[in-house]
This record gives sequence, structure tokens and C-alpha cells, in this order.
Amino acid sequence: MRAVTGERDERGTALRRVIDGWTQGRDGARFAVDVTSLPRAASHARIPDFVPEAVAGALAALGAGKPYAHQVEAWELIERGRSVVVATPTASGKTLCYNVPVLCALARDPEARALYLFPTKALARDQEQAVRALMEASGLAPAVAVYDGDTPADHRRAIRGSARVVITNPDMLHTGILPHHTRWAPFFARLGLVVVDELHQYRGVFGSHVANVMRRLGRVAAFHGSKPVFAASSATIRNPDDLAATLFGREVTLVSRSGAPSGPRTFMVYNPGFANEALGIRRSAIKAAARLSADLVAAGVKTLVFCQTRQSVEICLRYLRDRLASEGRDPSRVRGYRGGYLPSLRREIETSLRDGVLDAVVATNALELGIDVGALDAVVMAGYPGTIAALHQRGGRAGRRFGPSLSLLVAGPGPLDQFLAREPAYLTGSSPEAALVAPDNVEVLLAHLTCAAFELPFPKGERFGSLEASDTEAALECLADEGRLSLSGDRYYDIGSAFAAAQVSLRSAGESRVTVVGEESGEPLADVDGRRARLELHEQAVYQHEGETFEVTRLDLEARRAHVRPVDPVYYTAPVCHADVSVLEERERRAVPAGAVATGDVRVTEEVVAFKKIRFHTHENLGMGPVSLPPLSMDTEAVWLAPDAAAVPGLKHGPEGDLAAGLEGLGHALHQIASLRLMCDARDLSFVVRGAPGPTLFLYDAAAGGVGLAARLYDELPAALADTLRLVRGCGCARGCPSCVGPGEEGRPPVKLLAVAVASALAPDGEVR
Repeated sequence: MRAVTGERDERGTALRRVIDGWTQGRDGARFAVDVTSLPRAASHARIPDFVPEAVAGALAALGAGKPYAHQVEAWELIERGRSVVVATPTASGKTLCYNVPVLCALARDPEARALYLFPTKALARDQEQAVRALMEASGLAPAVAVYDGDTPADHRRAIRGSARVVITNPDMLHTGILPHHTRWAPFFARLGLVVVDELHQYRGVFGSHVANVMRRLGRVAAFHGSKPVFAASSATIRNPDDLAATLFGREVTLVSRSGAPSGPRTFMVYNPGFANEALGIRRSAIKAAARLSADLVAAGVKTLVFCQTRQSVEICLRYLRDRLASEGRDPSRVRGYRGGYLPSLRREIETSLRDGVLDAVVATNALELGIDVGALDAVVMAGYPGTIAALHQRGGRAGRRFGPSLSLLVAGPGPLDQFLAREPAYLTGSSPEAALVAPDNVEVLLAHLTCAAFELPFPKGERFGSLEASDTEAALECLADEGRLSLSGDRYYDIGSAFAAAQVSLRSAGESRVTVVGEESGEPLADVDGRRARLELHEQAVYQHEGETFEVTRLDLEARRAHVRPVDPVYYTAPVCHADVSVLEERERRAVPAGAVATGDVRVTEEVVAFKKIRFHTHENLGMGPVSLPPLSMDTEAVWLAPDAAAVPGLKHGPEGDLAAGLEGLGHALHQIASLRLMCDARDLSFVVRGAPGPTLFLYDAAAGGVGLAARLYDELPAALADTLRLVRGCGCARGCPSCVGPGEEGRPPVKLLAVAVASALAPDGEVR
């Protein structure tokens, strides 16, 4: 133990030397944030008396004989039949919060069963080993198995019959378990605990689908005579308890005060300098990440580097290895880790990293989740990962217990990266992110009611989840009118000729899916919803999938196929989309100093008319190409800002034209801020400026029917406008650039100034001054 502690102290000293060298060197001004948190001592609690002696002994044997206070809090709640969500930091021992109650149930009752849901196969396999070890240490037969798409057919019957703990994912539960629940009758009859890991991943359209899968799970379990308790873990977001309650359809207790120890953690943000300051083009974040990582590796600091795509992993890996080789170091001690590697190779890399054989690994988010990779000292992130929760999860992979650690974000050129580099409170304070789901989205709800009727007929008067009985019956009647269900006596039956769940993707709302296929091989690569296919898979589009780059050679909307061939271009493509918006129903409106803002239902008609070629890394516009596709209409939800040009100061070159330009710039920036506050992908929202009766900015939910993003943005609009003004004003450009309001054009008024004028006029008094 003393040798391990000494080695950790040496690495901590080396890490401190590297950080001091950076901040005191010529590049020191590029570090926008440098904050070190104090170490935190552990807060322990006694193992409760209800934990069987065999389980308590297993905990002691595995080094967990003195549990943390939050672990015991979760155990006691679950023992009382309460559903819980544990939202404590990365590496705080959340896994034991649900594993111990499962072990307690299994030790007491030889027929008890538990179901685990994980978002990725890799995490499921990793956790299978952890559960197996606990069961064996407790003297229980290790009847635990992963049941997913990779499970051999001859193993599935045995798992259904004998596994006491089944580990799967939402997709497999949706298509492979619930529709066949009669084969799982003994399992569902004794199902006592459902574990849902990485709860914050279930948001937006995907989360809305998963909430309905949970409704179906509860319905099937009740049919077989069980009412399981739910135990979930989540990253530290703003609303983990609300999210869990909506997903599970029941009251959930939050456990958020961590008792786990941590060493001193340093968080830094490095913002690369300009390659072309006039155009607002910054130097490559990948190159900067490789250079900084090389400094860490050279000092003996165990390092994990995160990149956004498979392609960027390979580029960063090459840069890092080349730099280390030029310094006379062994480049083979740095490996890549991403999807596309054979499972055996990924396990080998995980083991080598865990055993200290490697100095560094460059990875995609495949290593973001809780896979055990041992003791790391530093995490370097090449670009903002999309959510603050993901940033903290990645950074939490370093210093997972006692020693000093570093979490370093290398900012990319995008608006959010640059905003967060200037606004460190977002990254170091409490998270503003709230995960949203809308299980009652009409498209999503009707799809899952059909699946549920396939599983079990619906008697009149039954509620589906939190829906009232009258609303459930109205939805069932709608499906009967469409010929998807039949009412016989007092029950609704599925009469579809197809397997219902197989027709429902958990990642789109109502639209037909388009399959991406290789032109030569004919092998499917991905499924994309119909709307996104028009934006990303038109002919000549550059389509990026898991770090690989393809050109679309043909889009056949009738056959729902997009044919692609691999390419290595210097640019990516962005659609030029014309959208018309008509308001169907205005739900709420409020006056603001220079006009009004409102929210409600809208009909959007989108038509992709062209595409732009944008150079990788610098974001230069290299030209355009035409697109010929029919328009697409959908009903969704929106929030809109309608300023009065006469009340906006600073519009000097024709108020209406200046106002429209200012709204376009404001939309570009507000769109990014909205994705931050709403914890969604920027593609989940779209914006458009329309001019009747006067220029109006619409931000609308990109999913048919909406998933609650617009309504939440309406509520948070004052704070979002304040953030947008900070983003735009804080950017160093003069006229506008890709990092704030989009590029300005010579000969026209500066978009940046117009956007600031419009946002300032719309913001409530005192909100942004």
C-alpha cells in the first residue's frame, strides 16, 4: 500500500509540474479556466442489519465493508419499497447503490429476479462481471446474463429459464422481451427490482420512447403478478428526480449527497489561438489536445484523451504518437479505442490501461461511461462533448479516488465551446441542464399503445402509465379508427399484420426511417429518420457516421434507401433549407420591452434547396450545390419572438431589413444556447425567420409533435437571452463569425451589432444589463 501511495504522490507531483509549466509559459494566456477543488473526505455509514450476513461479508471481501453514506441511504429507501435515483459524481460508487439491494433480494428469496438496463453493450458486459463477482462472493450461484442482440439463439432459452439477473438495453426490452413476455412468465412473476443506469441518457425523443417502454414493462409485470421497484443512477443534472418520475411513472426519491472521497481535482479550459483572426477561424482543437497530452505522457501522467468521432480519434492518435516518437519515446504505449474495433481488441486495450501497461488512450465516448479502466491522472477532451453532464462524466474518469487529477477541455471553434470558455461558471457551478421527455407526444404514444395492445389486450377503463383512463381510451379509439386496433366486447385488440414493436424505432417520432447502405457492399450502415434524411442524405451530401466519411450517391425516398460510398473530402456539407411556419394555436404570450414572445403549435413546411460545402476545422464556405427534393410538412411546437422594429434602437439601414438580419444572427446564437440549457442536440431544434406580418424568429422542435423543448425554452427565455448576449458580446470578432452569430458579409450592416440590438430590446428590464 505504501508503494502504491508513493507512486500516486510521484504522479501527482509530475502533474502539478506540467500544469505549472503550461500556465507560466508563453501559452499561459490561452488557459481560460484553471480551478482546483479541495479534496473531500469520505463519509461512511454502518451496513444496515437487514443486509444478509453473506452479502455483508462479500462487501468486506471486495473492499467495500465500510459503505459510503449515500449508498446506505439508497439501500434503506429501496428496502422500504421506494424507487430511487442516485445522482452523485462520477466514481462515487453508484453501482453498489443498486447492486446490494439486488443481492439482498437474491439471498433471501431463491426465486427473486432483477432486470438491469444499460445504454451500451460494452457497459452491460462490464457490469455483468461486477454483478457476477458480487454474487460469487456472497455464495450465490452466478445466475446473471446479458440478453441483447449479440446473445446466441441457443443461449436465449436458458437465460429466460434460469437467469436471476438479466442485463439488457431499452431496444432489446422493446423488441425482444416485452412482445414475448409469455416466454418470460417465471421471470416477470418474481421481478422485484428494475435498475436503469445512466438515466440522463434517456431524454428527448429517445427518452419519450423509453418512458413508454417503461409503461409497457409495468403493465406486463402487473399481468404476471409483480410490481417492481425502480433504482436509477444519473449524472448530476438539474432535474434527475423529475426525469426519473416521468420515465417510471411513479414517485421517486433523490439521493444526491455523496459520501465518497475525492482527491484535489484541477479543471482547466484551453482555448486555441486564431489561425485567421479576421475571419474568426481558430487553430485545431485536435492538434492542441495532442500537444498537451504529449506533455502529460512525457511527465509520466496516465492520460485518457476524448475525441468526438472515430476519425478524430485516429487523427489525434497519429499526432500524439508522432510527437512522442520525435522526443524518443515509445509510441506503442499509446493506443486508440473506438467503435469499429473488434471486441477482443477493445478488451485488450481496457486491460492494458487498467494494468498500467499503457501511458495513454485516445478514445471516443465508448469510454465515457462506467467501464473500469483503473487509475488515471488526467483526462483531455478535444472539444466540448455536447452536454455539461458528459463533460463531467469524462473528466471524472481521472482521479477516481484519492490522488490529484486533471480534467482539461480544449475548446473547439463552435459557439458553445467559445461561450463556455468565457463563462466558466457553467462548467464549475451547478448544472443548468434539464433533461426533458414527453411520453404523451401523440406520435410516440400511439406507437407504443399499439405495441402494448400486441402484448396484452386493453380493457376499457385501463390507464396507460400516468394517462387518465379517458385519455387512454380516446387514444385507443383513434387507433381503432385507423384500423390498427379492433374493439371486441370491452377490449381493444391488436390486428396489425406486422410485428408491432419491430415497426417502432426508439429514436424517431412518427417519421419513416431511411436506411443508409453501402453502394458496393449493399450492407446497411445506419437508420435515419425521414426528416433528418432530407437534411443529411440528399445526393452529394457528405455523410459522417461513427467517424467514417461517405458521399451520398442516391437518395430513394420511396424505397427509403440512401446509397453511399466512402470518400476522404476536405469539407462537410450543410443543408440550405427554406422553411415556412404557420401558427396553428397560440398557447401563451407575454409582452416584452420591444414586442412579444409566444409559444404554441405550428405547422412547418421544410424544403432543402441547396447545400454548402464547409471546410473541416476552419469552417470556410467552399461553395454550394443544388438539391431537388419535395417539401415536407409536420406539426410541432415552437416558441417565437416578434419584435417591433420601431422599438429596437440601432436599426439604421432600413428597419425591416436590419431587423430580419438581426433576428437571423440572434437565432444562430440562441439556437446554441437553447441546446445547452435544454440538454439536447442542436439538431433537435431548428430556427427560421419569417416576415409576415413583421420579421419573427421561430425556434421549433424538430420532432413531429414536439417533446417539450419549445415550452421549456419559452419559460427560460429571459435567462437564455441573457446567455445569448454574453455569447455574442464576448466573442472577439467585429462583425460576426461562426463562433457567435454566423459570418458577416461585406457591404452589409454588421450582423453582430444587429443581433445584440434585437436581443437587448427583447430582454426584460434588468435581465441582461
